[in-house]
Amino acid sequence: MLTPRIEINLEKIAHNAKALKDLYGSKGIDVIGVTKVVCGNPSIAKALVKSGIRILADSRIENIRRMLNAGVQAQFLLSRTPGLSQAEAVVKYTDISLNTELSVIERLSTYAIDDDRLHKIILMVELGDLREGLMPSDLDNTVKQVLKLKGIKLVGIGTNLACFGGVKPDKEKMECLSSIANDIEEKFGLTLEYVSGGNSANYNWFMSTMDVGRINNLRLGESIYLGCETLFRKPIPGLYTDAMTLVSEVIESQIKPSLPYGEICQDAFGNVPEFKDQGQIRRAILGIGLQDVPVSGLTPRSDIEIIGASSDHIIVNAKNMKLNVGNELEFDLNYGALLSAMTSGYVNKVSSDQVNAHEYCEMVEQKYRRHIQRLPTISIKEDHSPLISLKESGFNLMFESSFIKDYKFMVREAVFDKIGRISKRLDKENKTLIIRSAWRSFEHQRRLWKARVGALRKKYPKKQIEEIEELVSYFITQPGKSMHSTGGTVDALIYDLKNDCVMRFGTNDGSINILKNGLIDGLRINLNDKCYPYHPYITPEAKNNRKLLIGLFEDEDFVVDIKEYWHFDYGNAAWAIEKEKDHAIYGIIEA
Repeated sequence: MLTPRIEINLEKIAHNAKALKDLYGSKGIDVIGVTKVVCGNPSIAKALVKSGIRILADSRIENIRRMLNAGVQAQFLLSRTPGLSQAEAVVKYTDISLNTELSVIERLSTYAIDDDRLHKIILMVELGDLREGLMPSDLDNTVKQVLKLKGIKLVGIGTNLACFGGVKPDKEKMECLSSIANDIEEKFGLTLEYVSGGNSANYNWFMSTMDVGRINNLRLGESIYLGCETLFRKPIPGLYTDAMTLVSEVIESQIKPSLPYGEICQDAFGNVPEFKDQGQIRRAILGIGLQDVPVSGLTPRSDIEIIGASSDHIIVNAKNMKLNVGNELEFDLNYGALLSAMTSGYVNKVSSDQVNAHEYCEMVEQKYRRHIQRLPTISIKEDHSPLISLKESGFNLMFESSFIKDYKFMVREAVFDKIGRISKRLDKENKTLIIRSAWRSFEHQRRLWKARVGALRKKYPKKQIEEIEELVSYFITQPGKSMHSTGGTVDALIYDLKNDCVMRFGTNDGSINILKNGLIDGLRINLNDKCYPYHPYITPEAKNNRKLLIGLFEDEDFVVDIKEYWHFDYGNAAWAIEKEKDHAIYGIIEA
């Protein structure tokens, strides 16, 4: 797949949007989804609408037209105060606009009358951030003049904070806006539909107050896309912070000095660079630069160091990673970096609804290669929790028979408790969790590996052993490296008691043999790329069943494997990578 690119996870964006809508809605505040940082991307806009957001806001008419042309069904608000030259387009393409200048509102009125439209406006009030907004002392006269205009309806007031001046939207500011709203309604006999208190920066105020006053609307962008509040950039509990991923490709990887040599003058941007001496290092160059994204807004997901950048290149210290030409690296982005990358015509945008099977599989395999590179770099702070047998748990479970005699299906203590809760949830749906595998000793993993190698050698007698082992490694890890040996991994499927079959997940059949002691055999899974959890070319039934299975485990803080929809990790290095933890709590247990 082409690089550089932004990978857009619509499911995570939709989750964040719905979670925020529900959170703010609990105190009577509605949410407007702001699309300017994603340039009005239609796929993202549709995901927001599907999550229950009724109004989309953007600062660019071009982005609003893009969403309209793509058939996005929403009301549209222009979030930047219009220029006189834009008035005709604003009336034509938007339902609501934020305004501060009477001359502009009069021009909007003229075009609204000509088009026989009613254009709604929200007057912005200056409360100290010193970007757009009428001074409170000028508000009464402006309202008086606006109410005389035909084709214009004043529907609310709003303010903007923590964007330009960094001024905090606190209790005092929100009480001030509420008081202004009350005064306007009383003086002019109005009912204001919107009292818009700000943006993603309002999260801390919202969480600290029981009384939101008249505030009934917020305009959210960053917290939806990046999952954080914007005063201190702390993650909001329950939200995804990795819905957006920047991916770039290594175009050079060489051992070179860490210090440039020769007389140092200005660089391409007029700065005199400074570097620290680290001796000889592996310097990798990525095919993206300052023309596309500010590197100060990037955080590598791998253990590498960004040294610097020019217009078309980012240079990194690979440290302990073995980076080769063609390898891809992932980065988290802050708001400024996301804005630049989404605006750049040189950065490809790939959303989860646009990926075909070939592209999806390529993405999975690239992610898997990056994952394998990172696994050895994850530190372990072992919690020394014991292994407990699921076979002896008393939970309502089925177990796939194993070639290991008296296999106990052992897991760590916390995993044991999580499986118990999942089992109880399935009991209510007349379903039973099938445990396929849990902790494996090195000998167990070795025999599994050897059996699969033997089977493929019979199937492909002309292939070299190296080719066979590569095929096996797609779905079975070599002994000593498997996450199963940590006790934090469970392989699972679901049995449907009502229909008396294993639920169909796209690569399995539903028939099994039920043995005694809760054991089953005859469970067959075809190992191919349709095992990748979110493969686009499986049946709707399989997609829904995977959604159920994966959702049950994700609710218990597991992560689904990159390649296997039935494989779930908790506490180990694979889990730490996906959860962006700085360490794992479960290491290998060799016994």
